[in-house]
Amino acid sequence: MWDWVVSNSSGLNTLLNIAMLLVWIGYLQVFLMSFQRANRAMIHIDSAVQDGRDARCIIANMGSEAVYVVGVQVKLTDGDKTVASLVSDRSEHTLAVDKEFRGQTLQGPLAPGESLDVGSFRNLCSRAAYRLGQDLDLDNCTKVEITVAIAAQQAHRILGAHKSFSIEGDESANLSFRPDRILTEQISSRRQRKALEQRMLEISPE
Repeated sequence: MWDWVVSNSSGLNTLLNIAMLLVWIGYLQVFLMSFQRANRAMIHIDSAVQDGRDARCIIANMGSEAVYVVGVQVKLTDGDKTVASLVSDRSEHTLAVDKEFRGQTLQGPLAPGESLDVGSFRNLCSRAAYRLGQDLDLDNCTKVEITVAIAAQQAHRILGAHKSFSIEGDESANLSFRPDRILTEQISSRRQRKALEQRMLEISPE
């Protein structure tokens, strides 16, 4: 046995080196996957604070790095009609020099663990109607989808997230916004990111 090992030492060393290389490649793969997961941008969208049309829409940065909110899109479904508009600027406020910049727009940096009050669902609908030049009645809408586009990784990549809420009313004409799912769907694949960027450009105000 020992004589066989000695006579085949060169080949065994080659096999051992290859096995060691494969082990290190495996460790490197695990390390890279853990690093990417830890530094992945994650946006969460939810409703909070109040009920009904005055419920607040909140977006939160659940990633470990700061991101820049590029835009917020609202898509409303009214019967067979679906309309979408950017609502990044708070059109319900009057622009004033002495007001803070962040009070006039949703665009801007969002630190890790920080959340941003996008506005009430009533205001979101009003902003969309104002941008579209249409008279949208929230009572007639059945669904609202919120999409957030962000610049991540030192603004080298456009990412995003979206979440849909079903609009339900009762006999007293009180509305509720029920999320279609608990978690927020992330927009991270190359095809999704390209479509998001194109969609944001198409609906940007002139």
